[in-house]
Amino acid sequence: ATTEIYTSFPTRRSSDLLVGGMSVTMEIDVPEFVKSYARNERDLKFQGPFDEAYRIHTTKGGDFIDLFIDAYERKNGNAKLVRQLNISEVKELSYNSSNADVAAYFHDKIASSMDGVEQIMSKRINQFGVAQPNIQKESRKNRLYIELPGVQDEATVAKKLQSTANLEFYETYVLQDPNIQQGFSNANLISRNPEIKKAEADTASVADSTGTDTAKIKAAPIKPIQSIAAKGKGATKQLFDYLKVEPGMGVGTANAEDRDEIDEILKRSDVMAAFPADLKFMWSANLEDIGQGKKGYVLYAVRIPEGGKAMVGGEDVKSAVRSFNQQNLQTTVSVTMSIDGTQKWAQMTERNVGRSVAITMDNVVYSAPVVNEAIKGGSTEISGNFTIAEADDLSGLLNGGSLPAPCVIKQQTKVGPTIGKENSEAGLISFAFAFLAVFVYMYFYYGKGGLVANIALAVNVVLIFGCLASFGAVLTLAGIAGIVLTVGMAVDANVL
Repeated sequence: ATTEIYTSFPTRRSSDLLVGGMSVTMEIDVPEFVKSYARNERDLKFQGPFDEAYRIHTTKGGDFIDLFIDAYERKNGNAKLVRQLNISEVKELSYNSSNADVAAYFHDKIASSMDGVEQIMSKRINQFGVAQPNIQKESRKNRLYIELPGVQDEATVAKKLQSTANLEFYETYVLQDPNIQQGFSNANLISRNPEIKKAEADTASVADSTGTDTAKIKAAPIKPIQSIAAKGKGATKQLFDYLKVEPGMGVGTANAEDRDEIDEILKRSDVMAAFPADLKFMWSANLEDIGQGKKGYVLYAVRIPEGGKAMVGGEDVKSAVRSFNQQNLQTTVSVTMSIDGTQKWAQMTERNVGRSVAITMDNVVYSAPVVNEAIKGGSTEISGNFTIAEADDLSGLLNGGSLPAPCVIKQQTKVGPTIGKENSEAGLISFAFAFLAVFVYMYFYYGKGGLVANIALAVNVVLIFGCLASFGAVLTLAGIAGIVLTVGMAVDANVL
């Protein structure tokens, strides 16, 4: 089994010794890790082998990296995988590296990431205020086993543990930009019919045969589609039935209940083909006021730089702290950049005066302020209708550092107070029985000397429990057995 049921809990007052706990098994998300290196994850030369490897990996298992390399070589012949990857900051690889070199790099990088993941998890768990957490690493399976005594809010803990905490700053598209408004119109018509995959493959093959760089496809004008919707019989709901496309915040808004439907539409390759190749949709992190007294999510169209890496990212953040904006009376998070980050942030804001810059983390937009002038001081403010607790959580994640590789929770188990109570009663009964047995034996065997030893023994046990309570330490079943052993050792010491 990959998850160990947690049986140790923090000490509390005598009427509430045990409060339960949580056991989590985390694993590096290797497919997402590989995808993060893609120059253009929608390029069929990358996407086709990736999807095939992912399907085999999830159904039959196996090493995803090896499966991906095999699928890539079958579909693309002698083409080098490294040409599909962003390796501008990877010293171990060059554009002449073989596929075997790429596979070796991925394996080594994941193995080395385990230490970084363990360190970041320790920092995050310390922010929870958990007493004596237990973290065990299994490098062979790229897994961490985490035990958190006293934790009951599974959803919040899981969200914080999985978060990459990789703050990224992106340029954005607006509806007035070329091809965006028309792209939405085309996407709306396409969405009325089942997904068209063959047409996309044919289009991509034509582009590849002409030697066109996929990064340059975005410059080509997107022509309106006029008749494709008419071909569908019994057409279902289309994109605009869920998404309200309008200028303002982002490129559109949607009700919370419609967000999943929009995501399903925007996952379609034929729909996304209607937009520039460097465009990626992200939702606002929180519900926003979308007019008419309604709350909903804002959809942003962010511009992904060539190579897929944000110009300014989490590695450029020096520190983050909760703050308060006196103008709009909102709780915010103030971010201070490093020296390199300050220079890159100044360049980025200077290039986007009058436009929005999306401040994102884990593929959601926390804030998208309009740049009024170049920011050269190295400080910025993230707003997002935060509560004080949410601002503290966000600043804590940023200060704790970003994960070197994306992680996913494979299994989690919650041990409630009921199970804890049963374990507590069984442990204390066994302890009391052993304690009394030693007392009786000492008195009848040593007489008055044994009685004196029993008094010293009782003081010893009281001091042990007093220290445990004062430090908020965890009382485990193994710990109870250790106290019983201490009782026996103390007896020997007193007799001697």
